[in-house]
Amino acid sequence: MNFEEAANIPGMIELVERKMLFSTVQSIPLEKNDCIVEFGPFFGRSTNCIAQGLLSNISYTSSCKFFTHDSFECDESGWFAPHVRRAAKEGNVENLLEVNGVKINFQKIFSHYMKSYLKTETVTIIKSELTNSQPSTEKIAFMHIDSPKYYEELKIILIKFFPQTKVGSIIVFQDFFYQWSATLILSVAILIDKNLLSLEESAATSLVCRIVKPPNAVDLAELDLIMQNNDLCEGYFDVAIKECNKIKLDRPESYLPKITLAKIQWQYSNGNFHETRKTIVKYLKAGNPFQLKILDNFLELLGNGFSIRHLFEKDHMNEDSSTIANTGKFEVDPPKK
Repeated sequence: MNFEEAANIPGMIELVERKMLFSTVQSIPLEKNDCIVEFGPFFGRSTNCIAQGLLSNISYTSSCKFFTHDSFECDESGWFAPHVRRAAKEGNVENLLEVNGVKINFQKIFSHYMKSYLKTETVTIIKSELTNSQPSTEKIAFMHIDSPKYYEELKIILIKFFPQTKVGSIIVFQDFFYQWSATLILSVAILIDKNLLSLEESAATSLVCRIVKPPNAVDLAELDLIMQNNDLCEGYFDVAIKECNKIKLDRPESYLPKITLAKIQWQYSNGNFHETRKTIVKYLKAGNPFQLKILDNFLELLGNGFSIRHLFEKDHMNEDSSTIANTGKFEVDPPKK
């Protein structure tokens, strides 16, 4: 892998994640017409690592396509804008940002860094809001999911893209170990509990999973019912912690506590203040360290009132949140008599 090539692209994924993306894609078995899918490529650092791995894969042929999905836009007053401007400044590519009203478009920066891969059609850009994204008709061998941190958005990918996976497909959930990823954590834990996913490894905030059984409409409808019931789904934070403890984790002392932080965020944002207090007390009484980095993450939650949903919606939605929430329709065939 050309580590310098990827390192020269401003981004937020760590070196260990870059290595993981490259080696995972390099080693996956690819069949004719299989495809690779990515959501949320940012400036292209993760895309670069995936593309390098794909080209190094001995089973890769030109029939295997790599699609990267993004709106490539954010709102000036949203959550993502400071990260975009900071990264553009770091890469000295601020001149490639396009500002239209309150929207910042960074597609030219992505195209600048991924120029050679776009030219050879190793990578294909799908510029679209998540609600409008559509899968190809081919089977998905690998999927890197970075953009959705909330179930409302992940649900769209689950409905449209997960049925296109196959047994053994690899799914990487970027920012799984993240204090704002509560409903992402819950969704993944339910999929694991239902034996649809298995855990493989972690790299920084990324969780690598394997498809045990491609979910169908019935599976996803059951998941949705659990996710709509706070009393039912809360216990899946403990499932996530238990399952993560079964695999080799990257720096567990730093990343495993993020699941507890996400649980605290989720409980508080749902108005369960008493339960939030109980979660914090239980964590501390168990002798878990509250290291400085974890404290910083907790203070970020506190400083944002335990919710950045309103900022997230500015970045990722043209429609209101109710439209997004109702985009995914679970169509379950009636039972056979």
